[in-house]
Amino acid sequence: MAYKAKKSTLGPGGQMEGPARQGPAAVASPVVHEDRAGHGPAAPTQPSIKIKIDLAPEMRLGPGKVRLLELVGSEGSLSRAAEAMGISYRRAWLFVQHVNQAFDLPAIVTPEHGHGGGPARLTPFGQELIARYREFEAEANRSAAATMQWMTAHARGTTPKS
Repeated sequence: MAYKAKKSTLGPGGQMEGPARQGPAAVASPVVHEDRAGHGPAAPTQPSIKIKIDLAPEMRLGPGKVRLLELVGSEGSLSRAAEAMGISYRRAWLFVQHVNQAFDLPAIVTPEHGHGGGPARLTPFGQELIARYREFEAEANRSAAATMQWMTAHARGTTPKS
């Protein structure tokens, strides 16, 4: 059984409706990662940092959109990437449109005829965007390691790392 994301609505910039944040946001929160096959929650994990970058009003890049880009690259298809994430094709399509509109170069290109007209393809810019986001994420985690270790030691429902 595939893990399904919670239902939510998208605002005009492709973000989930809710309180807007100003400036780049890095939020530390306990997260549950899916297992390597993408099915359901894996064993409980340690708190980690989730990076969401506010590029402009209503233009954000975060872990969900980056994961979609990664899956389009590995699956070679927007519909398969959407299925792997447990989201609708339409939602995935909207995410791709928002990412492409946020930058001067497209991260994903699709055939002119859209759904069913051929595979979506991750561009070299999209590959670089993923790499830079993941590098930024890793750097933030390294920088916050001592603080996260302290928080983990005091957080309910987590086990301190040895």
